[in-house]
Amino acid sequence: MRTINNLTDAAIRARTASGNMSDGGGLLVQVTKTGGKSFTYRYQLNKVRRDMGLGPYPLLSLSAARELRDELARLVKQGIDPIEHKRDTRIAAAAARAKRVTYATACEAFMAVRSKTLKTDKQVKSWNRTFALAGKVLSGLYMHEVSRQHIMSCLDPDWLEKNPTATENMLRLHALFKWSIVRYELGTTNPAAIDELLQLLPKLTKEAEADEAENDGRAALPWADLPACMTKVRADDTVEARAMEFIVLTGARLEEALQLTWQELDLTSKKWTVHKSRMKAGKTQTVPLAVQAVDLLKALPTYNRGEPKPEGLVFTAQRGGKVYGATLLKLLRRIGYTAEQVTTHGMRKSLRTYLGEVLKVREEVAEAVIAHDTRSRIRKTYERTRFYDERVGLMTRWADFTDERVAKVAKLPRDAA
Repeated sequence: MRTINNLTDAAIRARTASGNMSDGGGLLVQVTKTGGKSFTYRYQLNKVRRDMGLGPYPLLSLSAARELRDELARLVKQGIDPIEHKRDTRIAAAAARAKRVTYATACEAFMAVRSKTLKTDKQVKSWNRTFALAGKVLSGLYMHEVSRQHIMSCLDPDWLEKNPTATENMLRLHALFKWSIVRYELGTTNPAAIDELLQLLPKLTKEAEADEAENDGRAALPWADLPACMTKVRADDTVEARAMEFIVLTGARLEEALQLTWQELDLTSKKWTVHKSRMKAGKTQTVPLAVQAVDLLKALPTYNRGEPKPEGLVFTAQRGGKVYGATLLKLLRRIGYTAEQVTTHGMRKSLRTYLGEVLKVREEVAEAVIAHDTRSRIRKTYERTRFYDERVGLMTRWADFTDERVAKVAKLPRDAA
């Protein structure tokens, strides 16, 4: 029977010749030609002999080396290779460290990718605002620690009172965690999975849904009040008034209008083609321009008597540069409308209501006017039209309706009759 614990500290310190000293049980002290000493564990597994370095002596004491040898011997007895086990442990520890990603770090990394697909700075700020709000609950957690209850705590306070905003936040958190699980190999389920959250969040009543639709932060004037509003807008001689007038006449979103360049316009054909990279839905939209919209554009300083710079902005501030959405909101307040009465985006709602309630336009056509598409995937595949020809007449009727000058002239024959 082989003996173990043959060595003493005195014997190890006294050894000067190079070579191995055996303590038994596979524990060796290797002595180099320069007098350096270190522990090695020698073992055999599957008829293969291997040496595993344990550490230098005396930094690793003899007693500690013996304890380590005994632990490794138990692994060998179980058929586990100590060297491979150490490597696997190191890899597992590195993987565990990699998963220790803070919420703030994940948000920053995610937005570095996501912001490339967002079309405006306003959208980027909106996404960051969502994550900052959720950060009040999640900022002290690693991503793999976040539970569905944590996400519920982020959404529940606003779910009934501000449902459109809460729903948007839910979708964004879902996207963040879906991306992070793959990016950081978290190996967890998505705590912001939409189906599961909807099972837990309070159900909206029909009355609540109707209230939310009316109070979604995008107040709109009744369609009948648009002519009077447009008269006030036309009376204002600022560039933001011209931008607002253009938004009303075209049903465009704020940033689509403010980032408009002359090369997107064909005033001869009365068309505005917005590239898909600037559209919220990611699809190119051709907008018919009513006569009023064409006249408005030709009267702008940047039109330059018919020779505008193709890549130049159509709407520019007085000192040059971009016109910002905040100035349009100030315009609405300046001409007498409160935030509770109307917003810039609310002009699109007024147009959509007019199309449905007054002109009785088919839903798919009315939605196409404001660059929405509610058709099923199958219909979109086989029905490629965006109803342009129908929209030409609709935009003319809308422009004439909002133009009191035209509306009064059109009314005279009926009055006379």
